[in-house]
Amino acid sequence: MDPYIIYLILFGIIILVGQLFQKSTIPIGLILVIFGMLLSFFPYFPEINLDSKLVLNFFLPLLIYQISAFSSWRDIKKQFRPIALLSIGHVFFITLLVAVVIHALIPQMGWALAFVMGAIISPPDDVAIVSIAEKIQIPERIFTILEGEGMFNDAAALTIFRFALVAAITNEFSMLTAVSGFTLTIIGEIVYGLLLGHLIGRIREKITNTSLHVIASFITPFLAYIPAVKLGGTGIFATAMVGFVIGNNFTLKFTPAFRLTALSIWPTIGFAIQALIFLLVGLDMRSVFMRISSIPLESLMLYVFSLAFVVIVGRFIWVYGAMIFLPRILFPKLRKKDPYPPWQYPFIISWAGIRGGISLAAALAIPALTLSINGIDLRDLLVFLVFCIILVTLVLQGLSLPFLLKKIGVDKVGKSERYREHLTELQARMQMIQAALSWLEGRKVKIKSNQKLLSEITQHILEYQMLKKQFESRILDHDGISPHDEQAELKEKMSLLLQLVEVERAELSRMWQEEKINLRTRNKLISTLDHQIQRHLI
Repeated sequence: MDPYIIYLILFGIIILVGQLFQKSTIPIGLILVIFGMLLSFFPYFPEINLDSKLVLNFFLPLLIYQISAFSSWRDIKKQFRPIALLSIGHVFFITLLVAVVIHALIPQMGWALAFVMGAIISPPDDVAIVSIAEKIQIPERIFTILEGEGMFNDAAALTIFRFALVAAITNEFSMLTAVSGFTLTIIGEIVYGLLLGHLIGRIREKITNTSLHVIASFITPFLAYIPAVKLGGTGIFATAMVGFVIGNNFTLKFTPAFRLTALSIWPTIGFAIQALIFLLVGLDMRSVFMRISSIPLESLMLYVFSLAFVVIVGRFIWVYGAMIFLPRILFPKLRKKDPYPPWQYPFIISWAGIRGGISLAAALAIPALTLSINGIDLRDLLVFLVFCIILVTLVLQGLSLPFLLKKIGVDKVGKSERYREHLTELQARMQMIQAALSWLEGRKVKIKSNQKLLSEITQHILEYQMLKKQFESRILDHDGISPHDEQAELKEKMSLLLQLVEVERAELSRMWQEEKINLRTRNKLISTLDHQIQRHLI
């Protein structure tokens, strides 16, 4: 079957599953993995494998850019210490633990390949973490830490993976070369990403055509990613830095039309890629399992549960030890500045170590090896183990995370933060309205002789005064404690407007059916109505 037909089928499945489970509290990624596994064993469904090059060279830069461009660099900097300890320190720690365990279980694998295995499954996946965290009410600080970790830990893991794989193939390894190469990769990519971000940002702020700007935004992550990879890096730090610079420093300088379009297009791209990766992970189950079916089931279960135990428990050890207690014991000033967090916070961070499709893509990128165990290529065994770790963490941790958040009361903190954020948004909107009113009043004094313009300004003043009263009323309705039902408020606010727009839309439809207007006029007028609704939604 042609690849494009296969991908059309896969996106059709994503739409079907997404529609059926849109109200489910279970993360859509987990549902797609399970659905993909079931489909993989369906006799008439074509065999579909996860393309490692497609994931690492196309999907990954788009996802990293989409997340970083819509993330706050200011918040990331505030949480720099825990993010760095997780995205770099935790990756090294888990890599070492996994290498020791897998070498003890399968000595034939050798130390170099054991470290390859450790590097592959050491980083929790940003795709899995963000897609699940967005579905449930995680406190902002935890979400920022997990999001930041997910953006940067792939770079650390893939760098270790590259050095370990070279050692496994050539039987040569230099610690000095590895450490210096790792350090230079991080520094070089950060500097390159920052410089490139400002250059691209200055170019893109001059683009006024929305279609051209969308194309420019689409190629931006690849301008950062591809050269960095060609020069021996991972491209992840460079892409993330470009995203941060564009999103935080240049977005307000772009045209309103592009900003509205980007807010629609990029989340859609992110969701489509995340969903496709999860589905492909599940669909790989049959082919992966068949290649290692001659290994005794007892041995496979021992390998899987041992590695899963090390990955899950090792994260708890690192988070509580290296991230929470040790820095505050060694540095009393830090303890005063940043006291011990509630026990629920490190617990959730520890339990959120979910692996995803990036790990499987890295495993599939390993070339064919001459090593074997019981006639099975060690590469196939390694891919199977990675798949199982992804499945275990997705099912065990991903499925239980919403329940645990409610059980230990963390979801209440998240809901309270969303409420305060909404209140801050209303207050900011009030300040913007007041600034506009002050400007209009000043302008009104200066143009008394221009009756036409004066009449228009007076009308704007009346509209802004009405808006001001509405926002004052909404702010007073907040008690400062109870979670705020934004959906109910939005429904109440939009009720009359939607009815009015529907009347206009029906009349427009009647004129179109009676051939009183052409298609171009119809589309222009319906776009005007859509923008009217969009303006009130923001």
